[in-house]
Amino acid sequence: MPSRRDLTKRRVRESEVFQDLVPSLPAAPLISPLFTVCPAEIRNRIYTFVLESEDTSTEDSPSLYKRNAFYYRPGYKQPKRIETALLQTCQQIYAEASLLPPAVNEHTFWFYRAPPHIRDASSPSEYFRRMTPKQRAHVQHLHLFTQQYFLEDRCWSNIWDGIKIGNDGRKLRGECRIAPKRMTITFRHTDWWHWEDNEPLGIDPFRTGRTRAAEMGTASNLHNESRAWGTQFDTFHCLNELVIEFETVMRKRGQLDDIIQRALEWKFPLQPDKDVYLVADSKSKGAYTWVGAEETQLKRQRPAVPRLMHNEVGSEVPLAQEQELGLAAPVLKPFDVNEPVSHSELDQNTELFYVVFLTWRKQLV
Repeated sequence: MPSRRDLTKRRVRESEVFQDLVPSLPAAPLISPLFTVCPAEIRNRIYTFVLESEDTSTEDSPSLYKRNAFYYRPGYKQPKRIETALLQTCQQIYAEASLLPPAVNEHTFWFYRAPPHIRDASSPSEYFRRMTPKQRAHVQHLHLFTQQYFLEDRCWSNIWDGIKIGNDGRKLRGECRIAPKRMTITFRHTDWWHWEDNEPLGIDPFRTGRTRAAEMGTASNLHNESRAWGTQFDTFHCLNELVIEFETVMRKRGQLDDIIQRALEWKFPLQPDKDVYLVADSKSKGAYTWVGAEETQLKRQRPAVPRLMHNEVGSEVPLAQEQELGLAAPVLKPFDVNEPVSHSELDQNTELFYVVFLTWRKQLV
């Protein structure tokens, strides 16, 4: 029989987990036009706009990442935060919108070379355990920045230790469970094997270990090794969609286009016993360019001596000592093979990057 002390500890833990269910003040009458005039659909759109993550400050802010940082790229030019002040206005708004932040924002992990201020950048278990069960249940989108060797050296399954994935099965008290519907995997130019030595691009998700360009098979799932990262999506059979973002420098565009043609044949098993796979959608292919730091600048990157600023919760965030101010934000621009590439934005310190997005969707094969 548990002691009184054990029962007290259990109640404390349960109160911490379910604290978002206990209002601190009695409910007030709903007299605001937000509730009496606006329908729920409009309110939900308002909440979503407000609770989406955003850059912490403006273009000339000292919190901008350095342009030659490995994590500097379109959508990632400075730290982000979610403004939650709206949730403190009244109980009705909290009841309607408190679970939107985990639902409408992507949950990003870096394997490796993450921005220095990111907490638990490579530990999904620690990250999701800081959420309540209801918040975890609303997680929709995971985004993984993965170096190629990380995936090919059989690290995929290890990072999900301590997490129960999917809605099926018995739910146990204290377990950390998520059921995302969408996943994005990004291969940056600096994530490919030996990019600094200008080695040709090569990848095969159905083989373990490194795949060189000359070793890429011509047939889909040629090897299909059981521990290869491409065969382990059955862990995430709750997924409806997988997006892979491939990035390289413009001079390797032909190599990447060849990989994309092969990738259209990749099929990732979700529930192979039921013939359910993630199948490439050829119409989803999108090619873009953006201007970033020249390769030589990337190779010269060194950890900067950090200085500190305060983030939205009062903790200190390390930032680079030297900041490049006044630079245009990195932006993806559609690439048209029939139009010549414009080099007007380039100088001796910049490089034109080529990016291709491809989407796989859940399908019965």
